[in-house]
Amino acid sequence: MNVATVTPSGPCAPPRSAAGTAVELLALHDGSVVDVRPIDPADACRLRRMFDRLSPASIYFRFFAPVRRPRAATLEHLASVDHDRREALVAVVDDEIIAVARYDSGVEPSGAVRSEAELAVTVEDAWQRRGLGLLLARRLAAVARRRGYTAFTASVLGENRAALALMRAIGPDVEVRFASAEYEVYVPLRDGDDDVAGRSRVR
Repeated sequence: MNVATVTPSGPCAPPRSAAGTAVELLALHDGSVVDVRPIDPADACRLRRMFDRLSPASIYFRFFAPVRRPRAATLEHLASVDHDRREALVAVVDDEIIAVARYDSGVEPSGAVRSEAELAVTVEDAWQRRGLGLLLARRLAAVARRRGYTAFTASVLGENRAALALMRAIGPDVEVRFASAEYEVYVPLRDGDDDVAGRSRVR
């Protein structure tokens, strides 16, 4: 049975774990307020709606290729995380996801969980250049650090200067290497890296 039903229109199902999840109200530098919470399997519907609002450029920068529309199974996979080796935080306004920051880690050949995780951040076009992506990434870094991860890694297309600037701003000592039209980024996770401007409270 599918964990979520993806519909092209109409309301999405409420997050199944919302009752036991703290929702953070985050104020951006322009005065806008968004809800931030962990992703939920029911968010597959909201991810599809967000994807439909992304520009071709934003889709290309995220997936490194033109994508017409993700399959339902792909959206369900993205919305279903174990909140350990895979985690995602979403920013929500009026029950629509407007941004996602996620990490994904694998295992070593020995079976041990890797100490590094791959980071990806996507912000809907209308909400870009407000500092939302950085705030989400830093909060995700705090979560990952508490779980024992020591660094984020990321691949950024050479022309995606905004994403590269975001990665550099997550914390100090970020390492960037350019190879084959992409930047390979290494972000050490240290205490205090999530201390950023922006008022928030948990409800």
